[in-house]
Amino acid sequence: MGFLNKCILLGNLTRDPEVSYIPDKNLYIAKFGLAVSRYRKSTGQKEDVCFIDIVTFGRTAEFCGEYVSKGMSVLIEGRLNYKQWEQEGTKKSKHEIVAENVQLVSKPKAVESDTSFPPEDTDNTNDEDLPF
Repeated sequence: MGFLNKCILLGNLTRDPEVSYIPDKNLYIAKFGLAVSRYRKSTGQKEDVCFIDIVTFGRTAEFCGEYVSKGMSVLIEGRLNYKQWEQEGTKKSKHEIVAENVQLVSKPKAVESDTSFPPEDTDNTNDEDLPF
């Protein structure tokens, strides 16, 4: 019997992705934080915020490094991972999400500053010529 480990989160980045490259494995890694809020239906007030560490690999990591930045809204699809390590003789652990898919919910900053998005039509058609 298999088990399901699937997480879907919608939130805002708390910091820019830290992208690194491991040449001997030809692998990109991106790490960033995500803030996910929960709201009360009755009042619409923010109830609590959960801060989650996200890590992603390969093409998804490259995408995050190029198009994702602090404050942006993203939809994360991935799996929960439990990480353990030892630091200065002390055992440490944390949960993180290994993102398999990252989708932009808000536009990248480069697009937000470009007022001609989507690109203007260059066929010089006059609006009065349109049949509708």
